[in-house]
Amino acid sequence: MELKGAAKGHQTQWATQFLAAAELIRRGYTVSFTQGNNAPVADLMAGSPSSKLFWVDVKGLASKNAWLIKPKAPRDELFYVLVLLSPLAQNSEKRAADRFFVLTQTEANELEAAYRQTHPNDKGAIPGFAFADALAHEDRWDKLPL
Repeated sequence: MELKGAAKGHQTQWATQFLAAAELIRRGYTVSFTQGNNAPVADLMAGSPSSKLFWVDVKGLASKNAWLIKPKAPRDELFYVLVLLSPLAQNSEKRAADRFFVLTQTEANELEAAYRQTHPNDKGAIPGFAFADALAHEDRWDKLPL
């Protein structure tokens, strides 16, 4: 059964939240889920190996579309993990590796502001930035607290 529209987006978001949480755990962090899409700060609360707490807002895509990220007021220790969910290969049960992009809140807000400034005709569009704008942040797990 192939999901479409809002159902596919909802499934993608849940899948990418679990993938981000799993990757954080593999890297030695502890993770708690917040109250889903209604959480005011972020999707995950994480603890570093040295017990420093921080927030992770997860954004997920099933294809290389724009990252839809609304700028938020500055908050200490808020990070974004953007996840590109890998599809099943055609005629196969195997998937390519999922891709992760790690940004500080400042970096995400700067990318959104730069996109808005260079695309002034996108009035009323949902805030965010192009998929390619995040490429420099791929696998940058070193940005997270240790």
